Order: sequence, then structure tokens, then C-alpha cells
Amino acid sequence: MTIKPLSPKRFAIALALTEAIVAFSGHAQDISSLESPGATSATARLVVVPALPPILSQRLKLELGLQDIATAALASSTDTAELNGLSSATQRAGAARPPRIPPAAHDGAATRQRYFVTDLGTLGGTESFASSVNDKGDVVGLARLAGDTSTHSFLYRNGRMTDLNSSNSGSVETFGATAINNAGEIAGGAVVDGIFSPAILDSRSGQLTLLGSLGGVTPFGFSGSALAISNHGDAVGYSYTDAINRHAFLYFNGRMTDIGSFGGYSVAAAVNDRGTIVGLSSATVAGRAQAFVHDRGGMRNIDPFGSAGESYARGINNLGDVVGQFLIADQTAHHAFLYKEDVFHDIGFSGSPETVAFAINDEGRVVGATLVPYEDVCFDPSQGKDAVCTKYAEHAFVYEDGRSADLNALIPADVGWELAWAFDINRHGQIVGYGSLNGSFRAFLLTPAKNGGQCKKGAWKGFGFKNKGECIQFVDKDK
Repeated sequence: MTIKPLSPKRFAIALALTEAIVAFSGHAQDISSLESPGATSATARLVVVPALPPILSQRLKLELGLQDIATAALASSTDTAELNGLSSATQRAGAARPPRIPPAAHDGAATRQRYFVTDLGTLGGTESFASSVNDKGDVVGLARLAGDTSTHSFLYRNGRMTDLNSSNSGSVETFGATAINNAGEIAGGAVVDGIFSPAILDSRSGQLTLLGSLGGVTPFGFSGSALAISNHGDAVGYSYTDAINRHAFLYFNGRMTDIGSFGGYSVAAAVNDRGTIVGLSSATVAGRAQAFVHDRGGMRNIDPFGSAGESYARGINNLGDVVGQFLIADQTAHHAFLYKEDVFHDIGFSGSPETVAFAINDEGRVVGATLVPYEDVCFDPSQGKDAVCTKYAEHAFVYEDGRSADLNALIPADVGWELAWAFDINRHGQIVGYGSLNGSFRAFLLTPAKNGGQCKKGAWKGFGFKNKGECIQFVDKDK
């Protein structure tokens, strides 16, 4: 029986999960009765899509500025789940979490690279989520505090996770981290005198730099956020121009510059060391967004369907290669894309309604996430009984040279992990994101497994192996 895919009709917030289908209220499965074309109610097939953990869904809405929420000003540093009366995402999911799903089909040639997986831990709570990694292996993200009562930004360096909120002083209440460069400068935002504004935190000196604004503040006290920072210290993000609209900005030499839009809103998501910026922009304040590239020639639309399309760019390397996602021609799915040498490539997974590419390194490796379908039995309220349904599990992937691989196929099979989202990759091929570890959402760091020497001096313990021999055997497997 043909399964009707998701029909994204609204701009997908950061991770492109359809708002009409997914309720961003937790990670428990949401059941929507979607019938296959021509199917009767007796043969309808349910489609079940996983929702995001609350702190991520609110955080991503905040970062792209696609809608304002009452807790937006604190979303990068305070747990919006608790502010909305919701408990921990792990606690709320409980038994509703889907079973471990086998890795998606992939090209066998892409599985030659294997990865050690490191649990980055938490700040005392049960959950953590990694968003960025620099070439030194420093990682930033979000983690819960003891008791899961709140969430703070973290820095993971030299095997240790530290609370970035402890860097606060004076009128600075909180800091939210989104990206980190090789100098240890962290892009994000800070709440100062009740206003959340774009900021950079120097993790070495502890110095906080407020980037200013484009003049606007929302009714909820939100001015904007820095989303990325190059190794030269150029920061990009977005700032509100009034109480409703927001524009992408470049912060360079102590000055914030509005880089404009296609006529509506814009958000800068990434910048490379050459100063090329990518992101999304719309023709009208309430219109669909298209992916853009901004350089000395200005801002140009790279959506294959022009202003009629829907897309956004999420990452760029120093060669100018761009990745992101776009709504395909029949508008049934979002696919990941690679924009290379002015050619737009569809690198989405067939059979998946959503594939998102978040980052690309200078070696051309792309990381992201896709929804992997599997069959189960669900209660269908329209029929009043159980029925066969199609569910989707989130799986992280890596893409290189025309081949994609589910990252779950490239790590040890018995260490308790199911990798869900891969958000960043550095030049050494290390990958960060989050997944499920023995039932809890945890930040991970993947390190390419190259030789048995990586297992020595107790390093195997941090990779989840039972002993050094097991670690070495994993490296040498299939060689």
C-alpha cells in the first residue's frame, strides 16, 4: 500500500519537521491520520512523526526567528519546557519512545570510515545536546542541571563539561551558545537588563562582547542572536529591525551591519573564513524563505525554484560549498542539498519526508539528519482500533562524494546509542549532535577510528568499550 508522505505547507523550522503534523511539545510520538491517495478509511495508513525535545524545538524557533514565543528570550539558556509547565523530555517520552531502529539503507562504500562515540555527559541532569565543534575538538551546546530543573549552555573541552552560565556577572543573567571557533570564541546571545541580545563569549578570558542590534526588540524582550562565528572573528546571525521583522547581520571590526533581505525577513546561519555568508530570506515579512549566499556581490537566491521555492542554507565551508534543505518540486518532502560550484545537488534520502544537511567541512563531508520509516501498529482513532502504521525515527547521517551513510551503521552496535541529529563537523571529521543513550537524550562526539593507538592509555573507556582489545578489534574490522 502506498504511504502518503508528509506535505510540508509551512516553512519548516530549522529541522524541517512539519508544524501541521508535529506538535513541538515533547519527543513522544504524535499520531496523525494521513490516508494514502484513494484509500478508504478502512485501509488508511497512519503516519507517525517524532517531535523534538522541548528545549530544542523552542531553541530552534528562536534561532531562525520564524515566530516569537513568550519564553524566546530565555530559550538559549533557560529550559522553556519547565517554563511551559512541561517536565523533562526524557521523562515525558518514557515508554512512548520508539524502539531502536536499524540503520537506513546506504551505499556500502560509504561505511569504510568508522567512528568512536563519546558521551559528553551533562551538567548533573539527564539530558544534553551538542550544537557545534571546532577544529580543536571543543564543543558547545545545552545540558540539564541536577534534577532537570533548568538548562544551561555548556563548553566541553579536554574531556570536561563546564557550565557557561557560571561566566555571568553583573547585569548579565544568562548566556546561550550556538557555535564556537578555533580561538574559543562562542557565538550566541546574552540576557542583559532583561533583553536577550546577540553576543560573543571568549571562553579563554571570560570576556563577553555585546554585538548591538538593528534597532528592534520584540514584546517579549528579544533582540536577536548570533548563530555562527568564523575563525577570524566575524559573527553572523539576525537582529530585529522592529517588533516584528528581523534581518541577517554581519558583525565585523566592532560593528553590526544589516546585510539586507529579499524584501522580507532574513537570517544568517553560517559564515566561512572568507567572509561568505549563507542563510535564508523571504520576499515578504510573512512569505516563504529561500536559501541565500551573500558575498561581495551581495545577496543571491540559490533555491532551484527561485522565489517560488522554499529552502534555507545552514552551512558553508571555506571552499564556498553550501548545504541546507529545500522543498522538492511536488512539495511532498524536504530534501537536503549541496550547492557546489554554482550547481544545486539534491542529496536527500529516498523514502524520507525530511532530510536536513547542517554542516560541511573543507574535505566535503556533510552531516545532518533524516527520518527513517518503519512499520508498527498504532491505535487509529478514526477506526477505533489498532491499525498498521508508518512511523519515522530520526537518524544522523554523513554524506561524501555522492554517497550517504546512516551514522548508526558506523559506530559499535552494542554501546546503547541511537544517533538522531548531527549538527556540525570539523576539519578532522569529528561530528557532534545528540541521540538516545540507554533511553536518555545525550550529546555525542564522534571521532574517526583510524588506528588501534587511539584505544590506548585508557581511551577505550571513553568510547564505551568493555576493554582495549574490543576497541582495537572495532578499528580493524573489515580491513
